[in-house]
Amino acid sequence: MKKQMYRAVSFLLLLSLIVLPFSGIVTRTKVSAQGGHDNPEFILPSIDDTSVSTTAKAGQATIIVFGMTTCGITKMVVKEIAASQWVGDEDIRVIFANCSKDSKEETATFGQTYAGNDIICCYGAENAWNGYCDIGVEMGVQYGSFPTTVLINGNNRVINVLYGHQSADSLISQIRGDSSGGGDDSSASANVEIALEGTEGYVFANEVLALVNQARAEKGIPALGLDDSLLEAAMQRAAEISLYYSHTRPDGSKCTTVSSRGTRKAENIAVGYASPEAAMKAWIGSPGHYANIMDTEMTSVGVGCFQDSEGTWNWVQFFDNEPVSGAAISADRQAARNVSIQKSFLHLKSDGSKSFKAADVNKEFAMDIYNVNQEHAYSTPKLLASNFHYTSSQPSVAEVDSGGIVTLKGTGTAVITASLKSDSSVSVNLTVKVGVNRPSIPVVVTPTPEPATPEPTATPAPTKTPEPAAPTPLPETPEPVIPTEAPVTPEPAVPTEAPAAPEPEKPEIVIHDVSGLKAVSETKQVKLSWNEVAEAEGYLLYQYDSKKKGWSEIKTVKAGKPSYTIKKLKSGVSYRFAVKAYLNQDGKQLTSKSYTSLYTATKPGTVEFRVTAGKAKAVLKWGRVSGATGYTIYYKPQKDASWRKLKTTKATSYTKTKLKAKKKYYFTVKAYKTYKGKTYTGSGVTKKVKIKSK
Repeated sequence: MKKQMYRAVSFLLLLSLIVLPFSGIVTRTKVSAQGGHDNPEFILPSIDDTSVSTTAKAGQATIIVFGMTTCGITKMVVKEIAASQWVGDEDIRVIFANCSKDSKEETATFGQTYAGNDIICCYGAENAWNGYCDIGVEMGVQYGSFPTTVLINGNNRVINVLYGHQSADSLISQIRGDSSGGGDDSSASANVEIALEGTEGYVFANEVLALVNQARAEKGIPALGLDDSLLEAAMQRAAEISLYYSHTRPDGSKCTTVSSRGTRKAENIAVGYASPEAAMKAWIGSPGHYANIMDTEMTSVGVGCFQDSEGTWNWVQFFDNEPVSGAAISADRQAARNVSIQKSFLHLKSDGSKSFKAADVNKEFAMDIYNVNQEHAYSTPKLLASNFHYTSSQPSVAEVDSGGIVTLKGTGTAVITASLKSDSSVSVNLTVKVGVNRPSIPVVVTPTPEPATPEPTATPAPTKTPEPAAPTPLPETPEPVIPTEAPVTPEPAVPTEAPAAPEPEKPEIVIHDVSGLKAVSETKQVKLSWNEVAEAEGYLLYQYDSKKKGWSEIKTVKAGKPSYTIKKLKSGVSYRFAVKAYLNQDGKQLTSKSYTSLYTATKPGTVEFRVTAGKAKAVLKWGRVSGATGYTIYYKPQKDASWRKLKTTKATSYTKTKLKAKKKYYFTVKAYKTYKGKTYTGSGVTKKVKIKSK
């Protein structure tokens, strides 16, 4: 039962980045058995339609990274290996083994984005992962969460099972016999200090405690006490997850390091829920979180509730097995928390560029700086101005004080730079234009290369702010030709009029096409996102009308927000959308030349099905779902077990045989739609059935 609990904890990473559980005896400590462990053979299907054996060839070591395509740490580990100097060497084979229910195509997309050409990408790896987790226990390594990295030497012996983040350098050191390689990489990214302000919700914390103990009382489990040191630890963690949403702390250490108490610890986290009831409903409805809440060995708890500057609530429950030292619940308060965070986890963002009229001179505004949470992009807390040192490239255009307040002083262009006081190499820019007509010089047209898919966990290189362009010089007016006096006529010649100076030609304005267009589909909506175009004032969104065989404009989005969610769409329907950049000049709207477009589809609706028990079998029947290409049937023998795929079919019924009498089974059916080589899978409902006696 305990084994199932830990595996459930890890598999919850697949479900969402909204709620995450952590069981406190999870460890990333490296323990190797003498001579290694026998390596069982598992056969994994690859995205290349070949079968890949986990058996290592003689003289060639194998590294297997088991993980979920939705797990940020898995992405980080795979990306670091793909960028290493040793990946692709003949004596090393690297496999990414996808443990989620993703299709081959979805795994291939992950591989293209993170794994490159030298890592073999496989899917359907849940059974193999279970097997290697068991081997890890036999080698003295406790169950942990994703990613799980297995090291197999050239003698086909398992020499290590590792959990959590592993650097490429540490892995190659271990596999090639350098005992100095450890599981953690504390020097991979230096830490910086950030001060963060928000509301600490002690009233909410008290309500969460009451709901936890109510749930425990219903099962006859003793109540947890609110401990003052755990309360402080949980409030600190709630502030931390607003910057980096993970059970790994922003400084790269494990979440359990926030408290020195206890021999058994656990953590539940959540983000975005507006009330204690909503957060608890999510936790209670998730097996891993529920297991932490109901753990009979836990005696104390701390509850963290932190609302960031943008109104997003961050929730933490931190449990341990130590006696309670009472905590007094105070009223909510505004508080500033200091957070140590790796530079690679920090993604600073400003408004990018602001334009003003000449008449706005002497106007003041604040340079607001935000951090985009790489594990939950909707969390963008504003950072305190006291974190930064501010400078202006042109104080005669815009001055900035120590608090980040910008004062417009004259016309022209200035770049305001905010550098972290704790590390000046971390900075963000804001371009301020006062009385400047954009663009004042022609933009050189060069072919736009295909953009690489941006890595969500990579820290973007700071954009170099271009020097303000010199104004286009007016063409020189030729001096008027002095007329020659007529030789015969004594009267002086009338001076020839100076030729009129030609009007300077207006430069041709060219706006670059939009790049990096992506779509994330749901049942009745599609979210589009794209890369910013530097010279654009906004973006025009279009939908293709197949009847009219042309584009119809559906929305205008201002610059600075390169995304938009198109709602009220039909489920299971294919669509084509496009985006153009625009700017306004001289009363006219100018747009980029080409429509940057993509094909996508909405997910099919939920399958409504019936399940009927028979003798050693269960019969499932359902109606057709609009727009669906087919249906996938899953089942599991226990409520908290992982789903097992049974069949993909275009029929509307399925019979599962060889089931045990008097046993309960759980089934779900999901509709999917295939369009332009991509699969869109809808949601499913769960139904249980008890098999009849023979």
